[in-house]
Amino acid sequence: MSRPRLRPLLVREGARFACSGDGLCCTDAHLLGPVRAAERRALEARHPGSTTRTEGMVVLRAGPTGACGFLEAGGRCAIHHAPEKPRTCHRYPFLLVATPDGGRIGTDHRCPCRTMGARPVLDAATVEPSLRDARGRLESDRHVDADVPMALGVHLDWVSYRAAEAVLLGRLQAGERVEAVLASPPMPPFEGGGWEDVGRDLAEDDRPMRWSRANQWAGDALLGLHGHPVAPGRPRPWSDAFDRAQARSPVPRDPEAMLADWVADAIWTLEWAFRGPFTLARAELSTRAAMARWIAARIEAEGARPDRSMAEALLVVELVGLSDPWADLWARVRA
Repeated sequence: MSRPRLRPLLVREGARFACSGDGLCCTDAHLLGPVRAAERRALEARHPGSTTRTEGMVVLRAGPTGACGFLEAGGRCAIHHAPEKPRTCHRYPFLLVATPDGGRIGTDHRCPCRTMGARPVLDAATVEPSLRDARGRLESDRHVDADVPMALGVHLDWVSYRAAEAVLLGRLQAGERVEAVLASPPMPPFEGGGWEDVGRDLAEDDRPMRWSRANQWAGDALLGLHGHPVAPGRPRPWSDAFDRAQARSPVPRDPEAMLADWVADAIWTLEWAFRGPFTLARAELSTRAAMARWIAARIEAEGARPDRSMAEALLVVELVGLSDPWADLWARVRA
């Protein structure tokens, strides 16, 4: 069996994306970085004070509204064509995973440019420039070896895994319900706590940034799914980006297809394989899918269109899934 490699570049069937300038990715919905040392020097030479250090990394400085200082009115980047624009910005929302078959291109679903409207089929040749480093070489985010962890102490060789995965992805693309494909109950027990405790901790995140508001919504979902009352009128500071996305999307998408597309990408990118076996990934994705359904239903009840409601819910559950506390929690699950 060959070692992990980056060529050929591989795109999951059904994946679609085009940047429409909705602008959410250029805000404190996540950290605006990392910015590498050479990039920081170039930025500070031309735009003094444009970077800062937080969470142990250098990032672009956000303005008082939480938007990147280079984000212009209308959702465009002031330094998009400038040589000092960080590679992180050029790369978003893509990631690249080296596998024995080649480089799998994945996408984040936090931006409505990925989830809403009529988007063209993802094309490897179009994406490739975004995946290159400063020297023009393809740069991987992860690599997967020939053996894939399926359960505790159980691995599949790459060919066998790929065949099993193809069945799951085919079922998702055919419209089968996400829960039936994952076939794993959400919110399994974990050592040292309960899901209500997790929900309360998330709901109490009061930092003034979009990421923290997403944590609050995620916490409400966990509490609501366990029958607890939740705070009314949670703000959605990302709404302006989804307003723009809805304005360019006269034909609504099917929320079920949006949720399935997100799960399919999560499986395809194989990032779960670096946290534990596939049995754990099934339970974790089932948990976030249940949270997404709860959040989407609540946003829809506030008057939002169903596809927009699901798109905002995917933003929330994808963000919470990136946090260290979430990863630490799942390290205590024995699925």
